[in-house]
Amino acid sequence: MDKKKKIQIGVIIVTALVAINVLVKAIRKNMQAVDVKVVKVEKGQISNDVIYSGMVTPDEVTPVYTKSSAVVEDIFVRVGEEVEVGDKLLSFSGQSILANENALKVNELDIQNIELQIQDQESGSMKLELDNKQLEIKNLEEQIKSDQRKLPVATEEARLARKKADTYMMLLAKDGVSSTEATTMSSSANRAEASLEDLRTTLSLNREKYQLMVSSYESLKRELDISRAQLQSQLEKLKLTNTALKEADKELKEPFVAPVAGVITRIDATIGGSISSGQRVISIATPGSNKVKLELPVYQVGSIKKGQPASIIVRDGEKEIRYKGVVDKASSAAVSSSYGKNKVIAVEVLVTDKNELKPGFVVDVELSGKGKAEVPILSSFSVVRENDEYYVYVNDFGIARKQKIKVGMKSANYYEVLDLPEGTEVIVNPFKVTDGDKIKVVEK
Repeated sequence: MDKKKKIQIGVIIVTALVAINVLVKAIRKNMQAVDVKVVKVEKGQISNDVIYSGMVTPDEVTPVYTKSSAVVEDIFVRVGEEVEVGDKLLSFSGQSILANENALKVNELDIQNIELQIQDQESGSMKLELDNKQLEIKNLEEQIKSDQRKLPVATEEARLARKKADTYMMLLAKDGVSSTEATTMSSSANRAEASLEDLRTTLSLNREKYQLMVSSYESLKRELDISRAQLQSQLEKLKLTNTALKEADKELKEPFVAPVAGVITRIDATIGGSISSGQRVISIATPGSNKVKLELPVYQVGSIKKGQPASIIVRDGEKEIRYKGVVDKASSAAVSSSYGKNKVIAVEVLVTDKNELKPGFVVDVELSGKGKAEVPILSSFSVVRENDEYYVYVNDFGIARKQKIKVGMKSANYYEVLDLPEGTEVIVNPFKVTDGDKIKVVEK
């Protein structure tokens, strides 16, 4: 394709686009106008008193636990049902009762066995061996004391015998005594010194033996004490188990009853299902202690604070009952809604008045806040929110014009408008029109 043909095709395309644009304008000019209602921006009062619906939940819940492992035979209550102290909640199977009785018998036999072992330690073979060792230690201790008393005497006797023998040997050299007498004295001195050395050796060995016997005794005693402590610990554990099994036996044979009065808020057991010892099976809400959970629009995050007053409204036909309350919790950041993917502000309102509200009831909550007077306001139905920005459609001499606006304080029904002149006509239902549509203002 040469350059000339390309230019011709481009001219044709541009001409077609111009023609289409002229045609669209002509159609729009001649099309039928959209009937709309308008409202004027006027000065008025805007308040942060807003009403939201929420669900009553218990503020205080008493969990009910089972003391035994069992199979549930029957459940006598439902979630939302009111119960009084002593009301039947559920019952357990006969198989569970039999299994607990067998466990109790085995436990009692184990207790008897441990008690016999403890008695054997207190008067049996180990105790006899310990007593014998203690007696041997005492005998050896007395022997050591006796040898210690003999040692000075034997030492002195050996010294004197040696001195006497030396004297006789000197006299023998001077022919003062016979050789027999000198030899006798020398032998006597040698025997006295040998006896002294034997006494010293015996005393030293007995001391070492005493230390070994004491160590052996202490080791055996410590072993016996540890064994006794272990047995005593096992006995205490068995007795605790015995108490629990006896309580379980009583619990299984009698209907499982409500320990407090209130409303059943949760049942964690099923008929035919197994439960474990210490497991929560039912939750009971305390009467009169309630709170209301709310989900507020994200833009309300700055207007809701802990401690803020609130009114809980219950409607029964034309009758309206109000209870005082206070904001107990309010999330400082957006959280996921429990009913969808939207982001919301989670709020909990504590009901401070005495009340007869039941968990699961849906009630209205009026939250009180500060307001403004004599400020330009506009119905919230006339405002469109897109990407965190606010828009309205104004009446521009019969044409709908989409216009971005700035808003100040917001309530459920009105927005404070910061940049629209007073008297500006705004289309009430902006979803009926698009930017540039021809409109016709109607009264109704």
